[in-house]
Amino acid sequence: MNMSTLRTWALVGLLTAALPATALAQTEARTPYRQTPAVLARLVDVPIAMDAPGLAADRTEFTSQVEMEAHLRGLKARAPGLYLGALGQTAEGRDLPWLVFTAEGLQDLSAVRRLNRPIIWLVGQQHGNEPSGGEAMLALASALADGELTPLLDRITVVVVPRMNPDGAAAFTRRTSLDFDLNRDHLLATLPESRGVQAAMVLLPPDLVVDAHEYGAAGPLQRFGRLNEADQTILDATHPGVPAGVTRLARTTYLPAMEAQLRDAGLSSSVYLSGMPATGPLVTGGTSPGISRNYYGLTGAVSFLLESRNGGGREAFQRRVASHYLAARGLLQAAAADGPRLRRTVAAARRSMAGSRAPLAVAYEPPVQPFVLPLMDAETGAPSTVATELRDSRQLRVTETRRRPRGYLLAPEARSAIEALEIKGIHLCAAVPQTLATEAFHVTRTEPITRQTREASTLTEALQVRLEARDLAVGEGWIWVPMNQAGSSVIAASLEPDSVGSHIHVGLVPVAEDGTAPVYRVVRTTPRTTGPC
Repeated sequence: MNMSTLRTWALVGLLTAALPATALAQTEARTPYRQTPAVLARLVDVPIAMDAPGLAADRTEFTSQVEMEAHLRGLKARAPGLYLGALGQTAEGRDLPWLVFTAEGLQDLSAVRRLNRPIIWLVGQQHGNEPSGGEAMLALASALADGELTPLLDRITVVVVPRMNPDGAAAFTRRTSLDFDLNRDHLLATLPESRGVQAAMVLLPPDLVVDAHEYGAAGPLQRFGRLNEADQTILDATHPGVPAGVTRLARTTYLPAMEAQLRDAGLSSSVYLSGMPATGPLVTGGTSPGISRNYYGLTGAVSFLLESRNGGGREAFQRRVASHYLAARGLLQAAAADGPRLRRTVAAARRSMAGSRAPLAVAYEPPVQPFVLPLMDAETGAPSTVATELRDSRQLRVTETRRRPRGYLLAPEARSAIEALEIKGIHLCAAVPQTLATEAFHVTRTEPITRQTREASTLTEALQVRLEARDLAVGEGWIWVPMNQAGSSVIAASLEPDSVGSHIHVGLVPVAEDGTAPVYRVVRTTPRTTGPC
């Protein structure tokens, strides 16, 4: 029986859908833009001490993998209590180092979790050609080991992943050596880098996550004839599944703390823009759940994207690194100042998600609002602004919902989704053979699956989806995924076909010739399982 009329989903989570690739804010391999001497004269170094290999005097190259690992071993020698390990290896065999800082110098990660302090994750260089975030992570690690940030460890635990994409860094390219954008894989968890981080986050669940990137200074040249001015752009998680209390805390406490640190150092900040279209409203960062900023917000953590201003090469590199360092320092200090509130807010968010009966948001749109964009003259560097409009993902309006199920039944053909959910620590149960009333997804694609489908923030694709009531014969090897757990927002984003970048959407979970997906919604009777679930 057809339970709903046929609907075409515009996948409005793809807020940058209309943007050409060259308009994207993140740096890409292209003819390098070089800022004028007058502009560079305004981009002075920030008077702050930072200990990182790439900031040494007369340095002309970015930090190599060998240099990074040597720096981390040096920190371990200086501060034996820090935990130094590897999250795994990349496809090309490079280690993925990570560090855990506690006042007690704990080496047992279960003991670290039992400290019951806020756990802050700082992640750098998901995109290999955006080096300032990785360099800032090395400087922050040094300051946490035996520097100005060490006293904060009485009140917070800090995890640092200095370089999440070592292969991309070695090739100085945005993507991994498997030619995928790592910052579109957090929902899918198919790449060794994202799998390693997410497995570790099960051991040390984050209360707050920072993801450090760079954006291109020359983005507005074609449209406005000027350069971007903001030293740092910032955006929290913007997906309708992110708990409201987490969003409120991010915007009222942590964003102002970062902005104050930057302002006090003479640095400017603004909201992160995902692109610079030739006409029409500008666009903030998107709502796709596979982006780390949104993914970690869906887990209930406070989550931020930081993007420093990159004019090309090593131009103003110390300033770029300092903007990340100072923003992260402000965030760490704010967390240390009121850690119990952070812990309470995140815990309440996760309890709320586990007990929620609210419908799922499956279509939503951002409003268009007036916006003042900070710019600088491309020749002289003189600051200016332009009044324009902004399609703002921070204020989404939900336009369509779908009933929240009790959970999902997954056939063995949904193996990629099952594996990803297991890595994330989602509770899964083995279903016993039975017949059960379910809702089946019927999916029709209007465009073929391409690599862009997987990297959905630049996708222009529509799906036709309908729900059909079906008495389902559950066989051996089927998995029951209950929604009464803290990961319910991640579960729904992973399994609903019209969730941007979900396993069905990108084709990792196949759809049969008749359009049926091997994922079924259960809205009434909970299925029987081999044990308590």
